[in-house]
Amino acid sequence: MPNQIDKTAPIWRLPLLGIIAMIMILAMLRLGIWQLDRAEQKRDIANKLQARASFSVRDIASIAGLNPEEIRFRSIRLTGKYLSEQTIFVDNQVVNGGVGYQVFTPFKVDSFDHLVLVARGWVSVGVSREELPTIDTNDQQQELVGRLNNPPAEPPLWNDDYSVQNGSVWQYLPISEVSSVLDAKVFPLVVELAPEASDSAELVRKWPEIDDQWVAKHQGYAFQWFSMALAFFIACLVLLIKGRKTRPVS
Repeated sequence: MPNQIDKTAPIWRLPLLGIIAMIMILAMLRLGIWQLDRAEQKRDIANKLQARASFSVRDIASIAGLNPEEIRFRSIRLTGKYLSEQTIFVDNQVVNGGVGYQVFTPFKVDSFDHLVLVARGWVSVGVSREELPTIDTNDQQQELVGRLNNPPAEPPLWNDDYSVQNGSVWQYLPISEVSSVLDAKVFPLVVELAPEASDSAELVRKWPEIDDQWVAKHQGYAFQWFSMALAFFIACLVLLIKGRKTRPVS
């Protein structure tokens, strides 16, 4: 009876397409779990930022021996001078839809054996990349206040065949390489200058805020992946049932 419906076909006879579908569903679930992990990481960072924001401002020499991750986001005070001739421009930075550079100037702190890279703000690339923007810098003795943060990280899909540095322009800031170029010890974290600080008028300071929106974003991504996995599973189940009903027995 060639048209009789086979209702006892074992699971191992599922077509290859069904196996691929299961792998895709598992991948979607794994991505959802990964996004939940990212949400927890961002929640931890946000909590640390909020806690450290309430700490008193410290001189950098007093916390220099601590693990960088333990002092990230701490409010810090620097007393010394800018080394304006060694200013660094980190390329491909976008602020308010405009493309430009983040400006970092080494700061020689009094009675401290490391230079500190001060993130002073963003400046537009201007008319041409052939000429770097002019940044007014006060080279006199002064006091700065800001927060400690990680230096700009290696861009996604970075190819090591590319040059990290071209003169004063860098693609990101590997501290060991910056230290070699400046021929000086460089502190592993940068100082993001306080938004209200007085500095060059060309610079825009808009540092990323770490708050509950970071957590909600990853939770939203996780929900999307889980929803896609469920919808895909239901669609595959419906197709499988239809296929079993219409498949003749050989």
